[in-house]
Amino acid sequence: MTLIGAAVPALATDEPAASVGAAEDENLPGVPKKGAPRVEWEEWVERDRASVEAMDWAGQSAAKGCTLLEVSIVDEIDPGYNLSMGAPADLVTVRVDLSETCEVAAGARLVPTIAPMSVPAGPQQCNSQTHGPGTICIYKSGGRVYSSWNYRGSGAVTGYMRIYMIDTAAIGCPTGTTWHTGAAQAWSTNTTNTTSKAQTQSAAYSAHIWKHNGAASYSDWGQTCAVL
Repeated sequence: MTLIGAAVPALATDEPAASVGAAEDENLPGVPKKGAPRVEWEEWVERDRASVEAMDWAGQSAAKGCTLLEVSIVDEIDPGYNLSMGAPADLVTVRVDLSETCEVAAGARLVPTIAPMSVPAGPQQCNSQTHGPGTICIYKSGGRVYSSWNYRGSGAVTGYMRIYMIDTAAIGCPTGTTWHTGAAQAWSTNTTNTTSKAQTQSAAYSAHIWKHNGAASYSDWGQTCAVL
């Protein structure tokens, strides 16, 4: 297990600007109410950190038919995440990043290639129609929301994943209000990288993989979405 710090990638140049603000939905039980005192938020973060440190990440990977290469538990300030749940903007929260080798994207239920008229219900939705080629998934487990991308192309690519909160009646899986941005990562053939944060609200989420093209240019390589 590694403990690292990571810079948050800037907005992708090809990504439509989206507002970053608090969602209207109430926070889930166990999450402080929006606008709660800082001490309540810090206590919640400590419980979240203790939970992820106690998880059997290798066992969870094996259950999916994967081999865990690395798990990183990262302290970070994620403004979109903080504002969406009504926490102090500078609150330090916990991100978990996983790197695995997976011959096949485990448990994938494909999002139709024709954009759905409304966001499908969870607990997991995957889409193999990405530019990678690869399979992107969004799912919830153990109180966390995960975005993963399994890359099956040749060579290596770099980029990052971003999770958005969207309208449940959205057509397809658009971008929306930024909820969480993963760290810059690299993928090689049959590697799966995953980023996760503690789930704070029941909502519709979309996950996008942003591929780095060089300099400050990124392109949207695929997306999926679910009501979690």
